[in-house]
Amino acid sequence: MKLKTRAFVIHLVAVGLLLAAATIGANWAFSRIVLDQFDQSLADLAQTEAAANLSNPGQPPRIHEMTPGTAPPSLPRLDKFIQIVDLDGHVVAHSANLGTARLPTRRALLARLRAGEPVLETVSDFGDEPLRLFSIPLDIGTGRYAIQVGGSLDDTDVAMRWARWLFVMMSLAILGAVVLTGVLLAQSILRPIDKIVLRARMIGAIGLAERLPHPGGRDEISRLVETLNEMLGRVEQVFEAQRRFTADASHELRSPLSRLRAELEVTLRRPRERPEYEEALRSCLSEVARLSRLTEALLTLARLDAGESPEVPREPVPLTPILAETVSRLAPGGRAREISVAIDAPDDVLVSVAPAAASLVVSNVLDNALKFSPTGGRVRVGVSVENGAAVVAVSDNGPGVPEEEAPRLFERFYRGSNARASDTPGVGLGLAICRLVMESQGGSIAVASATGGGTTILVRFPLAT
Repeated sequence: MKLKTRAFVIHLVAVGLLLAAATIGANWAFSRIVLDQFDQSLADLAQTEAAANLSNPGQPPRIHEMTPGTAPPSLPRLDKFIQIVDLDGHVVAHSANLGTARLPTRRALLARLRAGEPVLETVSDFGDEPLRLFSIPLDIGTGRYAIQVGGSLDDTDVAMRWARWLFVMMSLAILGAVVLTGVLLAQSILRPIDKIVLRARMIGAIGLAERLPHPGGRDEISRLVETLNEMLGRVEQVFEAQRRFTADASHELRSPLSRLRAELEVTLRRPRERPEYEEALRSCLSEVARLSRLTEALLTLARLDAGESPEVPREPVPLTPILAETVSRLAPGGRAREISVAIDAPDDVLVSVAPAAASLVVSNVLDNALKFSPTGGRVRVGVSVENGAAVVAVSDNGPGVPEEEAPRLFERFYRGSNARASDTPGVGLGLAICRLVMESQGGSIAVASATGGGTTILVRFPLAT
């Protein structure tokens, strides 16, 4: 079933059960009240007769009916039958409205009266209507007797029957009103959802810039639409990044492949001398090396996107040995251009990081600093402790990064204007890999640069506790 139908049926069943329980409970309570009041009237009349006979203990028992005259009729006695019997069942006195009939005195009733127990019962075989009979024992000076007071239950049954129908009809009317209001309420509540569903079906991979219609207000549906629109925004960003990544990767792969193919085609057009073949092979080897670096970087990005960190779990490791090993490995590459590398780091800094991840990040950042430093330049690697993190600052005195390019420096395949102008080798994936690695390790990486004044990359490693 649809959500609207399911909600309506559940609501209808719940209300129906509540109304049924209320109807049964109200009918039972009304029946008890009416019957208790009727029983109380029988008991009061029996007690009145008993008190009147006890006031004359030397007289034989009798019925104290009002004598005809100007006195108003006794309404409690008009529809009640009164009878006095001895405990053997013989009638001693009875009310005039009983005529020649007599109220039932079964053996079980007489036995309970002899034991001094008042008895309240319903007699269904007395006359044309069911009779409610109340009997109490009476001890006076002339002997032991029982006073019986009976009344017809016909009026009581009629009242309870009409009340039962009234309760049922009221419950059906309320249920009908609930059905009508439930339908209208469900339509009004779910109408915005239908619009959202219709618009969502129209949104595809091409139209991710579209958003779901906001119904207004700050209710649950509005919050749902806002959440879905935020999710669509994130999905759009992912799709856009994927399209840009595919286009950039295709471009980066196509360039070396085109050069490699052209080099091989030119070489094979005619026979050449050995030195020419060697030069062509060295050129092809250079392009193959560039393709290898690009492929390796793409594989690293794919593993990071899949949630695979370079090394897990993290562990407390000293930071300075990692920096020293990275500098000793990369510094020789800068000596040909007379670039010096200096380390300023305390020996007692422990960070919580996977050693391979820290080495990868520091290597990429230091390699960039060496590539963009001018001949005779200087690269400095400093370490400081700030707000529970060890901050590694790698600074160079290269051309720097323009302020408008800094936010995009960690995007995949992005290369700044200075990198493109200087024809510095690279594919624009190193810093993107560093950012993913640092996020997986609970750290961060940022850039601080002044145009013409060099670049500083800040890498924050969480301290070991």
